[in-house]
Amino acid sequence: MGGMRQLLWSPLSISPLERLTHADLGPFVVVFSGESTITHRVARWAKKFGKPVLHVSPEGGEDSIAVGEFAPKVLQAYCETVMDVRGGEISPPRRDAVTAALPAWREPAPESIAMKAWAHNITHPNHMVLARAQRHPSEPEAFMGSSEAEYTRVIAECVREIEALRDRIGVRDFHRMSLLHPTLFLVEPALYRHAYTRLRRSSALSGAAFEALRLLQRQTGLYNEIDGLRGKSIFESSEAQQVFAVRSQDLAVFSAAVGLKAAQTTSAVMRLSPGVNHVFPRLGNFARNVRAISPAARLKAPRLFAALQSELLEAVGSERIDLIEEIGGPIKIVSDAPVEWLPVRDLPLMLRYQCSRICATPGNLLLGRLATSEPVTLTPEGLNRVLVVSSFEPDDPLRNLLTGSIAAVTQNLEGKIDLRFEKVSSRVELIDALNASDASILIFDGHGKGNSETGIATLRIGKEDVDVWHLRGEARIPPVVILSACDTHGVDATSHATVGNGLLAAGALTVLATLLPVDGRLSASFIARLVYRLAEFIPAALSERKRALNWTEIIMGMQQMLLASEVLDALVGPITDASSPRAALQTEVNLLINSGDSEWFEWLLSQIADHREETPAKVKSRAQAVIARSEAIRYIQLGNPENILIDDGSIAAQFYPPELRKLVEGSLVSEPG
Repeated sequence: MGGMRQLLWSPLSISPLERLTHADLGPFVVVFSGESTITHRVARWAKKFGKPVLHVSPEGGEDSIAVGEFAPKVLQAYCETVMDVRGGEISPPRRDAVTAALPAWREPAPESIAMKAWAHNITHPNHMVLARAQRHPSEPEAFMGSSEAEYTRVIAECVREIEALRDRIGVRDFHRMSLLHPTLFLVEPALYRHAYTRLRRSSALSGAAFEALRLLQRQTGLYNEIDGLRGKSIFESSEAQQVFAVRSQDLAVFSAAVGLKAAQTTSAVMRLSPGVNHVFPRLGNFARNVRAISPAARLKAPRLFAALQSELLEAVGSERIDLIEEIGGPIKIVSDAPVEWLPVRDLPLMLRYQCSRICATPGNLLLGRLATSEPVTLTPEGLNRVLVVSSFEPDDPLRNLLTGSIAAVTQNLEGKIDLRFEKVSSRVELIDALNASDASILIFDGHGKGNSETGIATLRIGKEDVDVWHLRGEARIPPVVILSACDTHGVDATSHATVGNGLLAAGALTVLATLLPVDGRLSASFIARLVYRLAEFIPAALSERKRALNWTEIIMGMQQMLLASEVLDALVGPITDASSPRAALQTEVNLLINSGDSEWFEWLLSQIADHREETPAKVKSRAQAVIARSEAIRYIQLGNPENILIDDGSIAAQFYPPELRKLVEGSLVSEPG
């Protein structure tokens, strides 16, 4: 539950594997291969590797173990062999610990549970989680529901089983060091965005295959009915069946990868509904109105946002919403749809619970992010090395806004944060600035060009539009990237090729990206407040809370405080006097947010209702209009920010014996890995 027993796996094509040597990998290497040609190439690579490799293949042979023979005792024997051959490569304390533990290797006793083991993609990830926890439902049986309600019931049953297991284990003292990772995954696979465009009949496709593609495009629920004649032609067509077979394989890989990720932390997986992927037309309407220059168009934003949220609510369903509230956060989203905007008790999900996301497309980035599970612990000093890169042209009115805002909040923070500012005017200068820096955080200050009309989003560097996907292998990307630029993960993007996704592909662990245009002055203020939070809040919170922090909560707290400011500015008025009731409300709500009070928003609305002498319902309605236009909903956390833990060393040191503390302190590094 704390993410401390990771399965370290990497999905690799055979060609990259063949280039790896024992210098690139740790001492323990287990490789699973697929078809016979790949098995042969893996076997050949393993011989050249020169160190023990455990190779598991479908049928065995060529010095591999057949998958049916793979068992804990095989893995134990392999580990013993590795220790005999490579034990000298491990530090003495760890070698001694492994040498003592290997003979005592025992698998936990399995425990049967009453839940039915329905075999289906909607349940498979949760069965993987339960299997790793040694909980075994009854014998599997294929599931085919007769209504949408049946699918929802089976999903909820699985989710509740895992939540009950987590409750039974409970919060342990050592979780102060590792934290509890996402309680709940909200997942929904997706076709590529362009694949939802209305199809035209083609001579290259049979009528049945065309109908099969249209069915996949139009699917809004997990339960689907096909009328008799059309269904007969589809199921009798080999072409149509090939279409379904490809999609079935895609869904199986998606489900298995999500299951492997969730099994790391005993997290429940709630499959949503394909209907969430059909909100894209509403996203476009909303985004166009937000971007519009006309005040009349912008006034439509609250109505359009409400309609968008209603469509999300309908697609997800009240039963799942109730279950989300029952379980709570933190939440991991694996989806292309903006599930973060799903309303939960009058707040978007992203402002109600800690949320981060991995996009469902493209598949290679999805699998790479799902495979990246190992937490990275940073000290406040290591985290606080910040590179601020500005790419505005000399005559741009926004050029000095962020640097000025940061300077204003950091003038009394000497020695508490290490800031370096770089102005770049070309792609080459950007790469040089990144490679010359050892910063843990990159703040990019410039213009973004979204891909609502083009295929690839870019950053504007001087006079160049830079495709950040090509920075991979050329530039050192810090683990944390913060984008003070518009549309870096546009909510109405026409493809997956956003700036945010590109920076993840280039090496970032997490990216704070923007779903819509952001106001230059408000964005500068938000980022400056975040820099101040790094320097002042994190050390104080570590001392006060007596536990590690993670990056997700740092950012979510900032977004919540930003929304509180926007609501207060709109409904009470801006701060004109530090001793005014308005200033007092801001201070109090910030304290509630920073202390983790889940009812901060309800408290704020009640205080505003008293101040305005209006009914709570009226104030709530006004607040909803503010939320629709707010800057707070425009930022999104991509990647795995929950895996970035912050500890000054005092927390971890409490859980290790003195002889290992030196190793623990050595692991509190400023670089990941």
